[in-house]
Amino acid sequence: MMKIFSFLILFLIGFSSYAQLDSVQHLNVVNINSIVLKKHSKGYKILKLSDSLIVNNTESFSSLLRYNTPIYIKEYGSGGTSTASFRGTSASNTAVVWNGININSINNGQTGFNSLNVSLFDNIDIRSGGGSIEFGSGAVGGTIHLNNDLHFGKYLKNELVASIGSFDTYHNLYKFSFGSKKTAVKFGFSYNESENDYKWLGYDLKNENGAYHNTDFSFNIAQKLSNFTKISFHSSKYTGSREFSGELPNPSAANEKYKDLSFQNLIDVNYNKNATSQRLKLAYLTQEYQYFANKNASSYSYGKSKRYLINYDFSYKITSNSSIESFTEYESTFGETDQMLEKNRRQFSQSFIFNQQVNTLGSFNAKLRKDFNSDYTMPVVFALGAELNTTKNTFVRVNGSRNYRVPSYNDLYWPALGNEDLIPESSYQAEIGVGYKTKNLQVDAGGFFIDTKDKIVWTPGGDPDRPGVWVPINFDKVLNKGLELTVIYKINLNKHYFNLNANYSYTISKDKITKELLPYIPKHLFNSNLGYSFKKINIFYQQLYTGKVFTTTDNSENYTVPAFSIGNLGGSYSLLKTTNSTLDLGLKINNLFNKAYQVLPGRPMPNRNINFNINYKF
Repeated sequence: MMKIFSFLILFLIGFSSYAQLDSVQHLNVVNINSIVLKKHSKGYKILKLSDSLIVNNTESFSSLLRYNTPIYIKEYGSGGTSTASFRGTSASNTAVVWNGININSINNGQTGFNSLNVSLFDNIDIRSGGGSIEFGSGAVGGTIHLNNDLHFGKYLKNELVASIGSFDTYHNLYKFSFGSKKTAVKFGFSYNESENDYKWLGYDLKNENGAYHNTDFSFNIAQKLSNFTKISFHSSKYTGSREFSGELPNPSAANEKYKDLSFQNLIDVNYNKNATSQRLKLAYLTQEYQYFANKNASSYSYGKSKRYLINYDFSYKITSNSSIESFTEYESTFGETDQMLEKNRRQFSQSFIFNQQVNTLGSFNAKLRKDFNSDYTMPVVFALGAELNTTKNTFVRVNGSRNYRVPSYNDLYWPALGNEDLIPESSYQAEIGVGYKTKNLQVDAGGFFIDTKDKIVWTPGGDPDRPGVWVPINFDKVLNKGLELTVIYKINLNKHYFNLNANYSYTISKDKITKELLPYIPKHLFNSNLGYSFKKINIFYQQLYTGKVFTTTDNSENYTVPAFSIGNLGGSYSLLKTTNSTLDLGLKINNLFNKAYQVLPGRPMPNRNINFNINYKF
């Protein structure tokens, strides 16, 4: 720990004197990915996580999503493996998009959210529903977009964060941003560790074998080559080690450990002149893991993958209200484990997107995509979306899409568990929503419908010859339907600022043959954040309710995770607040009412715990 703190102090001393000389000038922000997302999402709901929401949930990415989005997060104990279920779909049906490219794992087709650092991203956007064909055809539930902004203009900023919490939990972060007329640079470094040995409420036990530590590094640079051309480079590296927590009834028997590494690199060249825009992306991504059945032994099983990607985007503005865009992409992926020889999957994709603005009435877009995959024959997929402005403050949005997902390497080849007889899943999705928006209030309510054939699901009851063993199978037909409501309200009463962010989702995900609900999908999910600030004081309260979850395909009442409701309370005080510098002290109490709850069976979550943090920007 001392090395980390020394690192932060050296940067503090080295930059503080210079940083005080510069104030923020007019900035030209490089954030093309957010612009593209908004442009191509007519008829879809985009939930932008504000800076205040991110600051209030820096302990983990899982916590950020759990308390601020309609996404159900499945977590194997606090700090353990964490995946998303969006609108009742599988984790593989949620695409995580980093600076415009899909970074879901080659091997398991999903992203572990406890391997992402909240504070190293500048923009986090949640896009609900299918139709994100520019990021792949399998994102039926939705997409999560992580972007790094770069600023041209005279600019210099440093940020130091240090926090300490219950269960010997530590978090340290340093971020540096620099901008000039033609160059922009940003990098960040984060270190996290925890013994994670919290008590299990209701039991004379604690979370054993749950310790973790990880480091995360991010580097981003952009250069203006001319008035029309920019080139940027993004790189991110994560290394982590965590022990797999024990579970009831005997947590002390746990002795497993898991190490993982991910390395992402992206070159992005953008040319924009008159009616034409061109963009070329070159990406190289690698992932590795080591699994130790006995953390004290030197032997382990492993898996690794690498991915090469080239993407060319050409856009032409037909008129002031219409444009057509082409995405051409080729990728080659390699994956292997200690028990599986290296597999290579190649795919060429061609997509077209047409956008049309109809005066002040609204806008729509239409998308087509065709994939040529080395392992499977792929159909043409499509997406349609439209938004109609009915009155000054209200709108109606509709969208529909066809989606298609091929099995991942783990689905097919996981040693002793994979199923090489799996076939790709396909689905049709539709949604209609209404919205109301004023300066202080935003409301969005919608209903969705997803009809899936041959859905790939990992279940402990999938193979009758191996009861209790998790294996992937194809469900014949699955129907997902539900409602979502988002409310955002903010008001300033004589410099007393109040804000409310709330999400509610009602989801039914059912096997159309057996009429049973799919396991691990709650019907009801609600979260809210209420904030208040005045001068140097900021206070917030978070509430989460998650409904009962079945854990078996026959919906046995004997095997459920009970509904739970928990709350968090936090606040901060500004010791220093000037044009160039801020110094905030923060305190957060998680599980304020000390409720016993589980997200997954046999894995109790933390009791009441406290986190104290210092945030210095200069």
